[in-house]
Amino acid sequence: MDFVLVFGGLYAIYFFTLRRWDYTSEAKRKADKDSLKKKGLSNAYYFSGAGKLFAYLLITGGVYVFYWLYKQWKAIAKGYLNSTQTPLKGGPVLRAACGLVTFYQLAGIMNRTCKYMRKPPAAAAWFSGTLWLVSLAGIIALPSWYKLAALAVFCAIPARLQSRVNALTGKEVPNQFKTSDILPLVITLSAGIWLWLAVVWKIAFISFK
Repeated sequence: MDFVLVFGGLYAIYFFTLRRWDYTSEAKRKADKDSLKKKGLSNAYYFSGAGKLFAYLLITGGVYVFYWLYKQWKAIAKGYLNSTQTPLKGGPVLRAACGLVTFYQLAGIMNRTCKYMRKPPAAAAWFSGTLWLVSLAGIIALPSWYKLAALAVFCAIPARLQSRVNALTGKEVPNQFKTSDILPLVITLSAGIWLWLAVVWKIAFISFK
């Protein structure tokens, strides 16, 4: 029992101190930062509650993502930085409209900024982007009830990225509703209502078949 207590105490010391020690040399950290700056970062983002974003995406059938993409690209365009001084091509409207392609780059910029600021990033951009597209395909192709699960994944990925970006502020971003949310929410809800009607119709059809 004494051995167990001593071992447990040593492990507790390791867990709360040494395990979190940064063994990376200053030269390695500088090289990593230079690499991140070369690929591109941003010092400006659109901040919104991650939980609120997930809810808006869900109730609009995912259509709200185009507004979110537009707001993020609009902010990033003002704060985008890289060591080669190469500007972003295309405006926020075009990038939001081509969101199925630009999502990978958006996730990459967000993750690199988090790493540069020594904050935990989201999953790798290639993984987040691919899973996001696969979930979109699931919304279209899967049977009725499975569409809801695919939609939940489709909504969760942008919300996860938003939560990582919010951490850059060093404080919690509230999920409270704002009057500025009304117009984009109504517009995207009007477009997304057709998806919900299709899902409800299929579920009802299967249930009463």
